[in-house]
Amino acid sequence: MSKILVSSLYSCTKELLTSWGVPSDQSEFISKTIVYAHQHGKHTHGITRLPIYKKKIDQGWMTPSTTPVTKIDFAAITVLDCNNGFGQVVAEQAMNVAIQKASLFGIGAAFVSNSNNFGVAGYFGELAANKGMVGIVTTAAAPAVAPEGGQKSIFGTNPICVAFPSNEGNIVLDMAVSAAARGKIRLAEKNNEKIPFGWAVDKDGKPTDDPTAALAGNMLAIGGVKGFGLAMVADLMAGLLSGSAFGGNIKPLACETDFSRHGHLFMAVNIGKLMPENEYLEKISQFIANIKGCGKPGDIYLPGERSRTKAAQNETYVDLKQKQIDDFNQLLQDNRINGTLTIAEEP
Repeated sequence: MSKILVSSLYSCTKELLTSWGVPSDQSEFISKTIVYAHQHGKHTHGITRLPIYKKKIDQGWMTPSTTPVTKIDFAAITVLDCNNGFGQVVAEQAMNVAIQKASLFGIGAAFVSNSNNFGVAGYFGELAANKGMVGIVTTAAAPAVAPEGGQKSIFGTNPICVAFPSNEGNIVLDMAVSAAARGKIRLAEKNNEKIPFGWAVDKDGKPTDDPTAALAGNMLAIGGVKGFGLAMVADLMAGLLSGSAFGGNIKPLACETDFSRHGHLFMAVNIGKLMPENEYLEKISQFIANIKGCGKPGDIYLPGERSRTKAAQNETYVDLKQKQIDDFNQLLQDNRINGTLTIAEEP
């Protein structure tokens, strides 16, 4: 592991994206979400995705300049078509629309079709939480999870995020419906590491700790049929209802023969329409105290609390494995970008 300056990670990522035809303002935002992923310890949604974006753009299956089009705008509901651009860009726009709708109607829902992976769901849930609203995010991803009793993947790992504001820091539940995020298996394969048994099975349905065999097989859903049910709901809400691909027809981000056609759903709930802000903040503080009081101090963590602590520690630099650093620096060289990631000096 080496400590990489956050400023270097951001600037190099932005320069790469801009060189691929991504508009400056969009490359800035995408780079910000990638840095967020690494600062929060979610390295699977960071720089490892960049070579995939590059290949997809070069092959014509991803648009470097994201220009969402509003297909439906009625009361509290909006549907945006991403036109096969960057998921991060349309995700920000969609959540901001949901927040605007919630300001008027108390609740807002923005559906997105024909998109790509948007990175960390929690980032966009927190856009609402930071405005004093509840943020809800889910997405329909490429097949990775087989139904209970099935041998073929049909639903994605379909993350579900719900973010609540509080004076103690946002409560951010951000989880895949599989035993682990598929990106963790890809990262393990890239780093030549084993994965824990219980994450996936191989193509013959046998438990495996080999990430390559796992990627050729199926992910295991959390809680068996219950996790499969959650994956199904996310696929219906974010895939079918958005007008995007669904039911096993979504393509992986790395697909080299077609558009991914991911679907998303972003919702905001205006707490101020339900109760005064001060009342809510007092109640959720009591809620947090009740939970923390169930065990010894320091033993209980709320969803998102560990990630928030990690992000605070990673404000200036992030830890990256040497292979990630080497691969990224090679990507910079291949794209004729001067410089390399800057390793921070030890304090």
